[in-house]
Amino acid sequence: MARYPVNETSRQRLLEAQRAEAEALRAVDDARRARERVQVKVNRADAVLSRAKLDLVSVSGLGRAAVLTNVPPTELRRLMREAKATPVDSQ
Repeated sequence: MARYPVNETSRQRLLEAQRAEAEALRAVDDARRARERVQVKVNRADAVLSRAKLDLVSVSGLGRAAVLTNVPPTELRRLMREAKATPVDSQ
């Protein structure tokens, strides 16, 4: 069995398939990098949202904050525990 295509047409098809594969792989890598960039933004937005919820809890109390935000008190408590366990950035 031949390792390489034996005629020009077969070689050309193989080259085209390899080019298409390389382009598809590049597209996958580009999409992965774009997703990572967006994920960084989402993580930042989540941190801002969590901080805002905690600020509301400190102003309005846990029960009222839960009602106002339609967020279960258990989630707000979880945020409070996480905030206590996480050191504040010195930026």
